[in-house]
Amino acid sequence: MKIISSIIICVTLLFIVGCSDFKEENSSITATDPSIEPPTTNANSESDNSTEEALSIDPPVSALELGNIKEDKYYSIKYKQSFVQLRDNEKTVVHILGEPDEASQVKQLGDGADTFSGMYSKNLYYSGLTLKFLGVEKNSLWLSEIILDENEYETSEGIKVGDRLEKLKNAYSNIKYENPKTIDNKSNLKIYKYFQGDLGFFAEFIVDESDVIKEIHMYFLFD
Repeated sequence: MKIISSIIICVTLLFIVGCSDFKEENSSITATDPSIEPPTTNANSESDNSTEEALSIDPPVSALELGNIKEDKYYSIKYKQSFVQLRDNEKTVVHILGEPDEASQVKQLGDGADTFSGMYSKNLYYSGLTLKFLGVEKNSLWLSEIILDENEYETSEGIKVGDRLEKLKNAYSNIKYENPKTIDNKSNLKIYKYFQGDLGFFAEFIVDESDVIKEIHMYFLFD
């Protein structure tokens, strides 16, 4: 009986030692051969796949990037972090620029105003800046013209009165040159006009003989 017990104990010890050697051998193989990867669970695999899918989804395009008429921005002036552009109403403009230095009364245009006859108009005056408003109704006016005659403000593309012609051409690549004209008794003034398609928006840059911008006009035409 003692002999049988001794045999059982020896067999048990041999089995334990054999299992320990097998584990050490497998660990050694995994450590020395990087091509052998430990098994992964289904949960980890699904998590990795969902992470990759989330990363592959393109971010949504914001409403600001889409815009209604992209060309609007070329017919605006920049003030701090905001823009004043053609077709803005008076409330929006005053909110951005503050109260004007001077403002005219709202008046109805007569027959001499041609296509604008019967419409209502009002002007706001800031330093180096004149804003003209028009509207079919007296209490609903929108910005129809921007005039810059000093370097207090700049366009959306960073152009202001006093800048050189070269800078203007770099900012507005499709700008068109017009023949020299006499404006306000000033001769040999060159006009560079920028417009796009049939939107009715125009920007004119009046340049003197020294290729320096003297005035900037932006306006909106409609039937």
